[in-house]
Order: sequence, then C-alpha cells, then structure tokens
Amino acid sequence: MTAMGAGAAFIGIAHGNTLLDETNLVAASGIAAGSEFSFNASTAQALTVTLTDIQTPAAFQSLQIAVTLGDALVGTASVDGTTGVTSATINLPAATGNYEFHVIGTPTNLGFGSFGSFSVCTAPQATPTACIAADSYSDNIQTPSAAATSNVSLLNTNFTSTVAGAYAVSLLDDQFPAALQTQLTVAGIAQGSTQISGPINPSATPTQVTLAAGTQYSLLVAATASATVQAGLYSIQITDPNGIVVFARTLPVGELASSTIVSNPSPQSLSLTLADLAYPAALNGLGVAVTSGAGLLGDLTASGNTMITAPSGNLEVWQYAVAGGQPGAYTLSLASGTASLLSTTQVVNPSNASTANSFAFVATLPASGTYNLLVTDYQFPTILGSLTYTVAQNSTTIPVNSSGDFTAAAAGTVIVVVDATPANNGVGIFGVTLSTTGAMPTTLLDQTQAVGGVFSTTTINLGASGEYDVTLADLAFPATFADLAVIVTENSQVFGKIYGGGSFPIAMTPGQYVVTFVAAPGAQKYGLYSLNISSAPPTVTLNVSPTTVPAGQSVQVSWSSSGATSCTASGTSAFIGNEPLSSMGLAVAIPATVTLSLTCVGPGGSATSQPVTVTATAAASTSGGGAMDLYCLLMLMALAVATNTHSRQFWMTRVRRRNG
Repeated sequence: MTAMGAGAAFIGIAHGNTLLDETNLVAASGIAAGSEFSFNASTAQALTVTLTDIQTPAAFQSLQIAVTLGDALVGTASVDGTTGVTSATINLPAATGNYEFHVIGTPTNLGFGSFGSFSVCTAPQATPTACIAADSYSDNIQTPSAAATSNVSLLNTNFTSTVAGAYAVSLLDDQFPAALQTQLTVAGIAQGSTQISGPINPSATPTQVTLAAGTQYSLLVAATASATVQAGLYSIQITDPNGIVVFARTLPVGELASSTIVSNPSPQSLSLTLADLAYPAALNGLGVAVTSGAGLLGDLTASGNTMITAPSGNLEVWQYAVAGGQPGAYTLSLASGTASLLSTTQVVNPSNASTANSFAFVATLPASGTYNLLVTDYQFPTILGSLTYTVAQNSTTIPVNSSGDFTAAAAGTVIVVVDATPANNGVGIFGVTLSTTGAMPTTLLDQTQAVGGVFSTTTINLGASGEYDVTLADLAFPATFADLAVIVTENSQVFGKIYGGGSFPIAMTPGQYVVTFVAAPGAQKYGLYSLNISSAPPTVTLNVSPTTVPAGQSVQVSWSSSGATSCTASGTSAFIGNEPLSSMGLAVAIPATVTLSLTCVGPGGSATSQPVTVTATAAASTSGGGAMDLYCLLMLMALAVATNTHSRQFWMTRVRRRNG
C-alpha cells in the first residue's frame, strides 16, 4: 500500500516500459484507513474470493472489498452487519497477473479506539473453502483515535475469549512523550454488569484473569497524562491460556494526535530520524514513537536517530510537537536501507495561530552566494486563495527580491516555509523550486505540495529520453471521487495534468520529474484510483506512390515512425526484413500485385502500418499486329526507297528503247 500524505516516494533511474503503476485506496482525514493486500497469479485459474467479518470485538457496521487485476476493477462485494450475514464472495476471471484486495469498513462504535477484524479467503472456484494460504490474509480496521481536549482519555470496548482459563492482561505505560499519572491509570474487565476483575494497574508483570470460553467481555481503561505535557501513550494486550493474542492495541492519551499508519513489507531494521529545524523558532516539545500492535518498537523525545527492529505489517507512527510563541518546523523519516516508509516535514503553529496551512521544505546550499527560489501556484485543480513564503538560514529570515533571488551568508541548511489556503474549501497544488543562479543553474530543491484533500508525490529519475503516456482512472469504489487530479512537473514546469481521469502523452528527456496526485473522496469518504506512466506505443506511417504500375517496374516507398527502436518490412523480396526507422523514399520493384506493410517495435510495444496494396498491370506486347518498334519502321522505309528507285530506272530504260 502506498502511504498517502506529505511523504514522497522516489523511483530510481527508470528504463523500460513502465515508470509508475499503482492502484491505491484513499481515505478521508479522520476515517479508518483501509487495508490492502496483493498476490501474483502465475497461472490462470478461476478463483473465488470470500470476505468474512470475524465480528471481533463486534460486527462491522459496514465492510466492503474491491478486487483489481492490474489497473482494472474486476469485482466488488460487501457485508452488512445489520443483516446478520457475515460473508460475501466474488468470482474472479481465470487470468494471470497481479491481483490486489482493497478493504474498507466502519467498525461498530464501542467507544474510544473502535476497531474490527476480517479475513479474505482466496480459493479455487471448484473448492471455495480451500483457501490458498499465500493468496489469503486477515487484518484489522481501526478508527483513528482523535486527540482529546483534556489530559484524560477513556477506552470502552469489547473482546471475545477463545477458551476457558487464565488470561494474561498486560497494561504498560509507554512513557511517551512523558509518563502518565500512574495512580489514575486503571483497567477493568466485565461481562454485562458483572465485574470480572478489579482495577488493573500498569505493570511489567501481566495480571491473570479467569475467563469463560467463547464469551464477549467489555474492557474499560481510564488514562491520565501528566498535567505538564498533557499527552501520553499506553498499550494493552490480552493473551489466552494458549498464548493466542485476543486483544492488542496502543492508544493515545490526552492531546497526543492520532497515529500515521504505514505498511512495512517484511521484518527488517528501520532507521527512525527526527530533527527540529528551529525555524522560525525552536519547538517547545518534539517526539516520535513507532508501535506495532501493543508493542513499542522505539521512540525519540528530541532530535536524533535510532534503529528499530520492526515486524511486517502495519506500523503506527505517533508524532508529538508543540510550538511556543512562534511557529516551528521539524522533519521525520522512517526508512529501511532501500526504501522510505515515511518522510515528512511539518510546520507546527502555536495553539492560537490562524487556520492557514503552513508547509516547510528543506534544502542544503553548497556554498554562500546567490540562489533563486520559485514558488508557483499551478492553478490546478483550482487557484489557491492565498500563497506566501519565506526562506531562512540559521533561524534568520533572508530577504527575497521580486525575481526570487536571495543571498545566503554561508553553506548549509535553508528552510522554506509556505503559507497557502485553498479557495472555497477546494483543492490546489503549488510547487517549490530552489536552484543556483548563473548560465547553468543546478536544482537543489524541486517539490510539490497539495493544499486540501489527500495527496502523494513520486519523484522519477529518468535516465533516457522517451515517449510516455500518463493515465489516471477513478475506479469508483465505493463511489467516485469529489476531486481527483494528477500533475507532472520538472523544476516548476508543467508537462501535463489530468482532472477526474484520462490520459496525456509526454515526451521526457533525462532528468527528475515530480508526479503529484491529489484527491478528495466523495460522500462515502473512500475512493480507489489507478495511475500508470508507461512508454507510449510506437506509431508508424507508410506511403507508396504510385499504387498501380506495369509488372517489373518500381514504386517509391517512404515511411516514418516514433517511439520505435526497430522496424521490419514485408510484402515483396525488394521490401522485406530490417529497415531504418524512417525513409524519404526507397525504390521497390513490383513483380506482381503485392501488399506492403511495416511493423515497428519499441519499449511501449509494437505497431503495424496501414497495409498498402500495389497493383501490377501486364507488360506491353511486341507481336500479332501490335505497334512496330523504331528499328523495324526504318528498315521498311529504306526498302521502300530502294524499291522505288529500282522501278524508276526500269521504266526509263524501256522508254529509251521504244523511242530509239
């Protein structure tokens, strides 16, 4: 699953057919994040996909699944918790390729921290209950925990026991960003109005609670953050007598904001980095913690770096930042050795600040001197209501002239802070480009930012020129988007954009391109889209003149192509096999009526020209009353002259003899 938000993905030097191909689920802010899973079908077989509401801790209010194959939507199904039906199925076509499951749901509101569990079984249609383990999965969908308006948070939810016996209940204070008021943190388990256990206080040693088999219990937790920080984090886990976890959550307390959920593809070591940019002022408080289920993997409560060991699956990233009298900014990253799971730069405003959206961007200057800063409203999908910016170094604002030039006193980090507001609660996009000056400027920063909606950016480092098609599609699950757009830029230059859905061609030369996607889900708060950037199919045009000639004579053949690396001719012995990518004219002998064509191949596939038929007529005849050639005509004329001369001499001799 691609993380949506301020983070940016990066694609290295791109070669071949596809630069970007993604199908993603988008959730509106404050809505439970969807769940996504994919598998590759190497052989074509008819499959059945079954979505099941596990009903733990309670049935979903609604649960839906969409299945895509590549960029195409191939099926949807839904489970309605109000009807008592717990499963729904989709029959998939027998095809090979990459299948993706996109699951959304609304957990039943059982209080603070509501969530629900489901499973997806993929099986042959002939045996729909014989799940293929590698192609099936289960997951939870949880409603984000909103920050409280006080330093007290309450949890009132349910869980279901598995077997009878002693259950281990672990309640831990994660002490992030500071310790809770321990004496006021309690938990209790009840069945209806019957109290099963007394208060359970935070402890490194689990509390043993005896529970019956297959029974639903309520879980109550009250937690209070310190009066100074007014924010905290705790975890609770319940394990059955066989060691199976029946409940595991990490929950915020007080004013700690909801977590950002990222997907970790495999168990691995991750680097967690946090930095206070101290512009325009240092923050009063800063911290980050990463959790999985009920486990704290690692945290930072000041600028620094730490390594964490993370399991595969969803991770929660908790951020804590408090500004003083002035705004501040910080950067955060969570990455493996090969990929970024989360990278963001955030502006933190004082509690009494205006509602304008503030965004921070960081660049490193190689030396002191003059640089150019360009902040551009792309006026897409709508014009921004306002757009202002400042640049600073070492917490000091640097003046910027009307051309965007500013002078830095030294090498090092500069911070650009942009304040932007969308017009009429719409969605807008702007770009920030910072470069050196002179005849050959070097780009030091090239980023885009959406204002309003949900957005993501991807940087493509292209190594070779090529013709590409950019295609965006609204897959209308569970409904169409209210706003859906993509724009491709390089150094604030717009190469193409799509609103709602469609395609545009783009001729790309080596360089870095930024692809910005922005969306606002519709009334159902979710949306599903596909975005593809692939080499454009080649084009080829073939011309022949004339198209009718006597057999054995020649015609002139010319052609042109684009997006191709090779071309092959066919039709006659004089026009067959490899040919150049274009020709202004080639004489081709036509022995008989033939059909000429040209097929060109490139990174985007192959294309064949419109076939051209050349008709050969019969050659001129030289016998049987046909026209005489010039040689024969001259011989006859000479014979006639000789005959006439001989005849005249004969009659003149006879006349002389008679008169003699």
